[in-house]
Amino acid sequence: MTARRTEARKAGLAIVGLVAMLAFAYSPVLRGELLAGRDVFRVFFPDSAFLLESLRAGELPLWTPYLRLGQPFAATLYSQVFYPPRWVAVLVSGPIVSMTVLHIAHAAIASVGVFLLARKLRASWPASLVAGAMFGLSPMMTDLGIQQNVVDAAAWSGFILLAAHDLAHRPGPGPLARLSVFSALSLFAGSPETTLWQGIVAVLVALLTDSSRRRAHEGPSATRGLPTPEAHAAAQPLPIGTPPPVSVATLAGPHADTSTASEQGTQVRSDSEAASRALQPHAVLTAAASHHSEVARSSQPPFGATSELTEEGHRPLRAEQLIAARAARPSDAGLEQPHLLAHEHIAEHGTAARNPSMGREAVPRSQLHGVPSSVAPSSTRDARTRLQARGLAVARITGGFILSAVLASVALFPAAEFARNSLRSQRGWAEQLAWSVSWPQVLSSVWPLADWPRDRYWGEDQWFILNLFLGTLPCALAIVGGLHGPRRARPFIVGALTLVMLSLGRHFPPSAWVLQSVPPFSLFRYPAKYFVGAAFCLAVLSAFGLDALGRLARKLPPSRLKAAIAFVAMGAAIAAIGPVVRMLPMRASAEAGAPWVPFALGLATLILFLLPWSFARPRRVRHGLAALAVLELAAAHSLLGIPKYTPWDSLRQPFSLRTLLPQPFQGRISADIEGPEDPTRAVVTNTIERSLDRLMPNRFVEERLPALEGYGAPEPVRSDRFHLAGERSVYDLAGVTHYLRQGPPPFDDLELLHRAEDGTTLSRSRTALPRAFLVQRARVVTDDEALEAVLDADQPFREIAFLASGEPLERPDCEGSVRPSSSGAQHLALDVRACDDSYLIVSDSYYPGWRATVDGKDAPIHRADHSLRAVRLSRGEHHVRFDYTPLSFRAGLLLSLLGWAGLGFVWLRARRRPVAPA
Repeated sequence: MTARRTEARKAGLAIVGLVAMLAFAYSPVLRGELLAGRDVFRVFFPDSAFLLESLRAGELPLWTPYLRLGQPFAATLYSQVFYPPRWVAVLVSGPIVSMTVLHIAHAAIASVGVFLLARKLRASWPASLVAGAMFGLSPMMTDLGIQQNVVDAAAWSGFILLAAHDLAHRPGPGPLARLSVFSALSLFAGSPETTLWQGIVAVLVALLTDSSRRRAHEGPSATRGLPTPEAHAAAQPLPIGTPPPVSVATLAGPHADTSTASEQGTQVRSDSEAASRALQPHAVLTAAASHHSEVARSSQPPFGATSELTEEGHRPLRAEQLIAARAARPSDAGLEQPHLLAHEHIAEHGTAARNPSMGREAVPRSQLHGVPSSVAPSSTRDARTRLQARGLAVARITGGFILSAVLASVALFPAAEFARNSLRSQRGWAEQLAWSVSWPQVLSSVWPLADWPRDRYWGEDQWFILNLFLGTLPCALAIVGGLHGPRRARPFIVGALTLVMLSLGRHFPPSAWVLQSVPPFSLFRYPAKYFVGAAFCLAVLSAFGLDALGRLARKLPPSRLKAAIAFVAMGAAIAAIGPVVRMLPMRASAEAGAPWVPFALGLATLILFLLPWSFARPRRVRHGLAALAVLELAAAHSLLGIPKYTPWDSLRQPFSLRTLLPQPFQGRISADIEGPEDPTRAVVTNTIERSLDRLMPNRFVEERLPALEGYGAPEPVRSDRFHLAGERSVYDLAGVTHYLRQGPPPFDDLELLHRAEDGTTLSRSRTALPRAFLVQRARVVTDDEALEAVLDADQPFREIAFLASGEPLERPDCEGSVRPSSSGAQHLALDVRACDDSYLIVSDSYYPGWRATVDGKDAPIHRADHSLRAVRLSRGEHHVRFDYTPLSFRAGLLLSLLGWAGLGFVWLRARRRPVAPA
């Protein structure tokens, strides 16, 4: 079977395994249930419905008129307006089903990305499969389906780091394009914190891996200017009577297999003995140098070499070559003998870097490559070269992320504008440390249930991720990989430790200072999001750990006695760990999950000791431990499943109160968006199933009902004082005509229209102002004075406009008229008849980016009554139009188009560049 067919078979088996694991982890979906918990039904269902409505209308949804009297929509990054997979999922499967489809697809993308990254880092197939499963198919990732934007952004981590690795070691337009595109997708997915930690890990890859040394062994282009081993050997004069060099590859034939002894099993000794008799000492050494150079010049496999390769990417000499070399080794080989000894040591033990026991036997790199010591660079120059190479690698990766920000400017510029006009820009905003991961929750990634019961909802524990379990055995493999892995594991060791510390937030004072004081960390909240990055780094380390145990299997012989001792120790640990936990200051549920840890580790130990000795033992150990790790993740899904699934039939029920509302609906509605302060301790049933009938918290968007309230971050500036004031005067000013409450109507004079069995009531108001009206008096006041007037029970705003800017006006009251001529999500047209100089008040949120025209001429928009819009009109009939055309979107779109065009031009130019002759 050829190598290509073998790789194809492995890929097919991996795909089958991925599909099987997805089917098991998301088995409720096969039974007709969908992800609908937490923010899925609160935010993503309504956002998907509005996105679908806009796409079908051929509009780009920059503004939503349904939330908080209107607010930016595309500027909320988690709306994913510019994220192509969201468009496809919503258009194909609808707003409800699309969330589950999107999550499962991104779980698969996350698994594949980490798998490919591990293969690029030269991990074996089973080790790479464990890494992909640990990140993409862990209970933590499944549970994160309730935070879809985080999953979508994190899913591209493997591809981003894969491109960053290539850009650091093989600079060119291809890796740069891939890094920028995948990072832009992460930004479009709507979790900038995720893109931030992805950038941190990518920079660590450039800083902590030696790109100069790696590139020197990847091909002739990287070693240009240095004499090759063949050239050096050919330049040496042969003694008189010495036959010309004969390579081992020539004797073995053109179709000789170059796989290692550990992969191929027992080798035939007769050929090696014949080769050893046929070869002279110089011929053996020349053959070794020729073989070494041939491997160095050969191209890498598609996803990197296997774990049997050495640290520098070279394959060890075959067993026949080593036997022949030993038989023909002269007693006074001089400098050539250490060269051969180094090859033998690499073939048996990996590399000198992995085995400190080599000590003084290690040879200089110049001798290992057949380069005379006189041409070897000095240590100072070598260190300077490495430092420069790492600096250039960091610059290239940083440039790639800057380019990704340019590509995503169409989303980032409006998001930055919204952030400046939100509560986060206000002095005193201090939510950066909300939902910090506690120390017991860090332990729960290895020890199931170690963090239960948790503290109150906004207490010491975070509730952003309901299940942090990554698997006991996968985490143990990650620890082994961190301690005994190769040098290329260093970025992920540092990344895991850094991101775990950041996720601790308030529980680790240095992290608390960074998150509160250092931009861009200070712009975000919920440090628990950084734990996803730590899980990613641990997943990569688990691949290194599995391969390290495979190498250990070469030295550690099987032993039934040791296996029996391990089995007895596992049983004793399972029996004793419960009482021990009760004596420790641990949480109550930690005892229930305690037996899991010794059981998983004990089974892994049994695999290590019971598999019989053979040349294939390392491979079998890797396969056995990989199977056990995947089985543990499957068992965790079965026993620790937390994601909230809801039957599809209950989610597709129509809004039962629609017939009680006027058609078309011209007013506004007020709904309960604030749930209980601590949902984990509230006795509420059928919340998701009844959420549409209760229009909570944002599901009124699905019914196209404009509302005063809204749920989701960022909260617009002044929304806490105006939109959530709860006063009757605010409701009347905002034009609220209907109230939906989980209880009696909020005011006594409201007309009750319906009372449901669960106590939900729908009522109507007769005192609400229209969406647009005229006043003939105006005063310029401060925000506090305007809010005081708005909250006044006498409602002076019915005759007076309280302006933040503009000119005062004092005219006698008179009757005018306002009639809507057309309206949409991003425009409003009104036909106005003003009886005198007046201010037109529109009860839509004041926000930069809106443009007003009166009879086709631009007119300034003033902020009136604390949070609304106003336009000055003269006496007579006018046509007034409001359009949302924010400069932030136009500038971001222009920059994004230029970035995509430039990236495409560079990529096409690189593809058309003629290949230099060999």
